[in-house]
Amino acid sequence: MSEEEKPIRVVDRRMFTAEGELRPDFQVEERPEPPKAAAPPPPPAPGAAPEGPEETPSDGATSQAFVALVSFLASNVYAALGIDPVTGERLQRREPAAARQMIDWLGALEQKTRGCLSFEESDLVSRVLYELRMAYVEAVRPPGREPPR
Repeated sequence: MSEEEKPIRVVDRRMFTAEGELRPDFQVEERPEPPKAAAPPPPPAPGAAPEGPEETPSDGATSQAFVALVSFLASNVYAALGIDPVTGERLQRREPAAARQMIDWLGALEQKTRGCLSFEESDLVSRVLYELRMAYVEAVRPPGREPPR
């Protein structure tokens, strides 16, 4: 039999029938076991100083380091827009290009971490970005010009 004459064979590998019943001829495919991760580092000796701050993120808990990063960038954006991040007072020095760059960084951070953050972290980034974008638009708007309604 030549290759052109060989019949096409289709195998149904679905687990359930159209009625939702387990197929009687269903067989679980054996998958190779994933490679094991490297052995965890040995515990530190008693009385030894820790090498650095060790965070063990728990499910649903917001990472303090992530919050600090977002707060740091937001404070710098406000300062670059000429707004004191603590008091909200207007400052003389403004750098809208630097503020725009940092807002873009936060936007990239939001995009690249989508699906990897807890709800609280994701909500924090989206709210901060919204506030910073609105502050940027307000800061670069020419004086005396009202926003459209």
